[in-house]
Amino acid sequence: MGAAYSACFTHHGARNRDGKKLCLFRAFLFLLPPLVHAADTPYLIPQTVFVGDRATLVAPLGTADKNFQPRSIDTPETPDDLVLHTIVLERKGDNVQLAIEFTAYAPGDIEFPVIRAPGFPDFIGLKVTVASILKPSYMTPSSMTLSAPAPPLLAPGTTSLIYGSVAIVILLLIFGIGFRLFWTNRFANVRKRLFQRYLVISMKGFIAKLRKQQEKEGAPYDAALDLLSARFRRFLTRFTGIDCLAMSAAEFAGLEHGTPLSIIFRAWDMLRFNAESVSQSDIINALDDARDYISTLDKTEPGEKHGV
Repeated sequence: MGAAYSACFTHHGARNRDGKKLCLFRAFLFLLPPLVHAADTPYLIPQTVFVGDRATLVAPLGTADKNFQPRSIDTPETPDDLVLHTIVLERKGDNVQLAIEFTAYAPGDIEFPVIRAPGFPDFIGLKVTVASILKPSYMTPSSMTLSAPAPPLLAPGTTSLIYGSVAIVILLLIFGIGFRLFWTNRFANVRKRLFQRYLVISMKGFIAKLRKQQEKEGAPYDAALDLLSARFRRFLTRFTGIDCLAMSAAEFAGLEHGTPLSIIFRAWDMLRFNAESVSQSDIINALDDARDYISTLDKTEPGEKHGV
């Protein structure tokens, strides 16, 4: 531009205003071809194409003839990493352009095969640059890089729910352990008391049933005494935890607070050995003695001496 402008200025004279205008016009014409050439440069839609994307390469061809009709062009053979979908000659305003719709499956520079269009010279050397997300070296400066993966989104209240659930589980564990210890240590006597109460009720029921049989049926007295003695011994064994099944009356007397039981079993032994002189009243009295002793045991607390 400087050389053209200087030559034009020297030829027409520095003081000629019209000459200066003419020189500027010539300088503009000097710059015009590069600008027109830039406008005819092929371009991509979109500007950045990634591997696997469907894109279009547009090549402007100049002013359209008045008889020009848009038409499609047969696609030539391509390598495996390039697929040509359509090739068309189309009108855009007063101009003609070649539009090539394609998909590339490899990053880097991809060169198109020779494209032949009737009425136009062969299109040779058309190529595009394909970017890759996995290979940043193939990405254009204007392309965007992937950001780090975002953390997972939590529903509102999720944190509170998690911590609340953990706290509830811990409290339940503490409560369960404490309750077990409390029940084992503090309520051991309660469990024992309930068991002894069951034994007392069961034994009293047996005595009442046996007494009713003696009053109505007149069963043999020695058999009633045998039943009473055997059942009473099993009761004492379970109630006190001492094996009373084979103990004699004298052995009961040798135990701490065992005198009342020793007296009861000695009286029963005398009745059994003198069965012929035993009356119904004697059997009733023996049943009453057993019931009274059981009532005394029922009033004692677990851990106290039961007379055995």
